[in-house]
Amino acid sequence: MAALDLTRRTIAVVPGTGEIGSRLAFQYAKAGLSVVVGSRDAAKAQKIAAQISKETQSSSVKGLTNAEAAASGDIIIWNPAGPLKDREELLKSLASHLVDKIIVDVTNVLYFFGESEWGQISSTLLNRDALGVPARWTTAFKATIARFLREDLPDASNPHTTFVAGDDPEAVATTIALVEIIPGFEGAKAGPLENSRIVELLGPRWLIELDKLNAGGKLSTYWKLGV
Repeated sequence: MAALDLTRRTIAVVPGTGEIGSRLAFQYAKAGLSVVVGSRDAAKAQKIAAQISKETQSSSVKGLTNAEAAASGDIIIWNPAGPLKDREELLKSLASHLVDKIIVDVTNVLYFFGESEWGQISSTLLNRDALGVPARWTTAFKATIARFLREDLPDASNPHTTFVAGDDPEAVATTIALVEIIPGFEGAKAGPLENSRIVELLGPRWLIELDKLNAGGKLSTYWKLGV
C-alpha cells in the first residue's frame, strides 16, 4: 500500500494540553502536519500551541477551543481527562462537528472500573455510543506512557508497537500512518473496534504492574510485536 499523504489533513488534538495530547501535537507539528490544539480554555491552548510552534519551527500550529478544534480538524485525536461522565458530556457537546470524521481514541479509562468489568467494554466503545452520531473510530497509543512520545522516543530499529482497532479500513490505515510518522513507533492492526476491549487490557495499568514485578517500577515496559 502506498504511503498515505497526511500533509493535506488537519490533525486536531482534543484536548491537546495534557501529557499525551501535547506530546502528540508536538510530534505531528515536527513531522510537518497542520495541527490544532484544543482546550476548554482558549488561552491555554494558544500558549501550548505557541510553545510547540517555537520548538518545532512550524507555522501550522493553532490553539483553539475544543469546539473550534473539533470543527476545523479533519482527523480528531480524542484525549480528554477526568471522570468518564465528563468525557462523554464533552463528546456530546462536540457531536455536530464530528459527523463521519476519523476519531483516534487514545484514552484508556478501564482501570478506573471494577476488575469484573475488565474486557467487557472499552472506553472507545463507550465514547462511540455516547457521541450519538456516525464517526469512524479507531484506537492508538492505548499502552503508551507519555514520556515515550518525546523525552524517551524509542529506537527506530526496535520500535514500540501500538494496536489499531477499527471498523473502517481507511480510518485504520490513516491511524497507522499517524502512528508511524512518529519516530520509533509502528502500528499493528488489531481487528474490529470491538477488540478495543482487549486492546485496553494491554494498557498502562497492566504495563505498570509488569514493571513493578520485573523492572522495579522503572516504567520501561512496552509492547513489541514479533514478526
